[in-house]
Amino acid sequence: MFRQFSLALLFVFVSATAHAGFDEGQAAYDRKDYAAALKEWKPLADKGNARAQNNLGDLYALGQGVAADQTLAGQWYRKAAKQGLPAGQYNLGLLVESGQGVKQDDAEALSWYRKAAEQGYAKAQNRAATMYAHGIGAAQDYAEALVWYRKAEAQGLADAEVGLGFMYAMGNGVERDYAKAVALYRKAAEQEQAVAENMLGYMYAEGLGVPQDYTQALAWRRKAADQDLPQAQFDLGTMYEKGLGVKLDYVKAVELYRRAAAQGFAPAKESLERFLAK
Repeated sequence: MFRQFSLALLFVFVSATAHAGFDEGQAAYDRKDYAAALKEWKPLADKGNARAQNNLGDLYALGQGVAADQTLAGQWYRKAAKQGLPAGQYNLGLLVESGQGVKQDDAEALSWYRKAAEQGYAKAQNRAATMYAHGIGAAQDYAEALVWYRKAEAQGLADAEVGLGFMYAMGNGVERDYAKAVALYRKAAEQEQAVAENMLGYMYAEGLGVPQDYTQALAWRRKAADQDLPQAQFDLGTMYEKGLGVKLDYVKAVELYRRAAAQGFAPAKESLERFLAK
């Protein structure tokens, strides 16, 4: 009995010590002392602490306190992922999907997203939904995409609200419903999600699900353009070029096309070339 009691106390002590070390590392990270965070997390990660392993992956992925190294980031994420940590599974999925530091493999990426999604990790649910919607890593499956978008949207994830909005706007797997799409875009736009802001501008410009209103279209597209979303800069430039809801202004249109073109947005490059040819 005494031996069992002593072992229980030892377990509590070790757990408390590990927790304290992790929290100290988090506090250091929050104040941007990445070297101190690394010092606290590395011993824990070496002993198998999944959260510390995932956080080391973040440090290497972002080059915080260490030289950026996607290969090492992937190694630490994989250790955390194999222990079932959803954040580690999601982060590993991102690297595998992009092929940064690891072999690129869409099917494997989707597998990791699914593992995290099944544990309720909203970002993984959204990414899995997007892959199913576009047939990446698996056959295109709108029904499966809807399942995961809805789970992530129920958690208030803005990206999932946008993804689900696209499904309703396009009628992919559901009956087309512009009003529902607008409601979803608005929820995400109120969280300052740039794509949602621009899509809400599009819906107002075209009068889909809402009465046509160029003033609203301009307001939402400006918000997205101010976040450097090239599609929004291009769309806003088009409104200035054509005088839609605003005084015709070629100088402003060219300025916006230049900003979008500088980010590699092909339609903006074409519009800019058209202006310069004149």
